[in-house]
Amino acid sequence: MKLPAALFLLLAASAAQAHDIRQHAPHVHGQATVDVALDQQTLEFALQAPGIGILDYERPPANAAEQAALARATTVLKGGNWVTLPTAAECRLATSNADAEGFDATAAAPPPGQHRHAGFSATLQYHCAKPAALRAIVVRLPVLFPGLHEVIVNSATANGQNRSVLTPDNLRVVLAP
Repeated sequence: MKLPAALFLLLAASAAQAHDIRQHAPHVHGQATVDVALDQQTLEFALQAPGIGILDYERPPANAAEQAALARATTVLKGGNWVTLPTAAECRLATSNADAEGFDATAAAPPPGQHRHAGFSATLQYHCAKPAALRAIVVRLPVLFPGLHEVIVNSATANGQNRSVLTPDNLRVVLAP
């Protein structure tokens, strides 16, 4: 199976699992999901995280300090500083994006008895001159954002698919045995 097809299947499976989770709750506080795909020299990351795990709140910022925290979080996620790659792989960040959703003051108020949900999404794409050196990576989200107690990393490479559960004490994702 070609890797793009494997990536499609991985993302489809993740979407199905996310749909199952949303059946029980809109999102899981304290838990983020990162999908990682390595296709030849391209390494891609896609992050989904609840706002409460990144900022400790899921509402529009109430003051200048909270507005600054929101801007800082978005900058950190977009900058890719939450991922550490082996220097031997010679990777450079090619594109990145980060969005904070649901923190807008104009967003509709939640129905009575429910609270607002907000979250972050980020994508990173690296070009790696020596992808064979990408045997393991470090995803530092639980250390940078202590509200994230668990980060689930789904990876797809030429070596197959894997799922890792990261905590502040375990930040390493093995991509190749």
